Amino acid sequence: MIVFVAAYSPPDRVQHASLGAARKIEFFLELLTRISRDVLLVNTAHNETGWQGRSVREWTLAGSRIRELSLRTYPLRPVGKLLNLLEVNSVAQEIGEHGVLSLVWVYNPYAFESLLARSLARRYGKAVVLEFEDWVLARRGVHPKSMLDWAAWRYVLPKPELCLAVNRTLQEREVERSQCRTLLCPGVVSTKLTWACAKRHPFTDAASGKFIVGYFGSLNAEKGADKVLALAELADSAFEIHVCGSGTLSGAFEAAAQRLNALIFHGVVPEEQLFARIAACDILLNLHSPIDKMGGGVFPFKVIEYVASGRLVLSTVLPDIGLGEITDALHVVGRDTSSILEALKRAAEVYRDSRLAIDRAKQCAEAMFGETGMEQAVRRLLAA
Repeated sequence: MIVFVAAYSPPDRVQHASLGAARKIEFFLELLTRISRDVLLVNTAHNETGWQGRSVREWTLAGSRIRELSLRTYPLRPVGKLLNLLEVNSVAQEIGEHGVLSLVWVYNPYAFESLLARSLARRYGKAVVLEFEDWVLARRGVHPKSMLDWAAWRYVLPKPELCLAVNRTLQEREVERSQCRTLLCPGVVSTKLTWACAKRHPFTDAASGKFIVGYFGSLNAEKGADKVLALAELADSAFEIHVCGSGTLSGAFEAAAQRLNALIFHGVVPEEQLFARIAACDILLNLHSPIDKMGGGVFPFKVIEYVASGRLVLSTVLPDIGLGEITDALHVVGRDTSSILEALKRAAEVYRDSRLAIDRAKQCAEAMFGETGMEQAVRRLLAA
């Protein structure tokens, strides 16, 4: 039995879910069901409010059964998260009642996740894999919760058998802490996305007289969604901007789409529709706020998907992931609206000039971070 420990909050359970995180968790859950028929998700998120005891449910992901153990929740979430820390040994014992452990997979080394990984490693003697997606101090800096998470990662988390790091900064931090083996994993690529995008090449609908621009992700200022709203206000009739996602700016997008011809807002859509919308685009936007101000501790999930789509990607500056063959295909823009508008006007020309680099990056992203490539890499490293 593989135990997957993660704060899993899909959009059908919570409002303003982190769509990228939910989809990346689902990608690796599906991958692990191909390695083991028995996968237990320990969900550390508080998706319910009020008093709720620990519970177990079953659901199906891509035809495979997932059992999910959810933690206790309390009326006050911050208090509840602290109280969960007192349940670590009890949760570890309950996990053992569900089957014989073979591997512990931890999605981000927050306090509960790190404590549970240590308890499971000590109790059952099995290896730990760390999927390091977010630096624990990236968003709140010196804050009691963040500092507790940092201390747990630094001093409590067992040495992983393998660390999948979202960028080079987190890779180096974990190597400095534990000297474990690492694998860069800035994103993942679904085969369904590859199939959808193979049906249409960008900038091939000249007869329509429009270029299709897409933004797909969380709708908040950190992700640059405010810049997308500003673009929709200023874009000329040659551009049609499609947006999928949810977040604090959802209401603003709904209102803007009602009065602006350039903006089409789809909200949250099923994965197949999401991939179809990406495939329909010529240009994709990643306008994330400065990541260097977040300790270089994140990497936008959608960037690897965007690159694998073979579309022109306009992106603000990103942290180093050590994969120039992928990031060299990005067209870097500033965060000022005028810079982005100018890049949009030149988009068809930039795509033609960069076509070879974009196609190479697409092939590289599919090979390294597609379903088959990631499964082979994980199996190989775990077997070494």
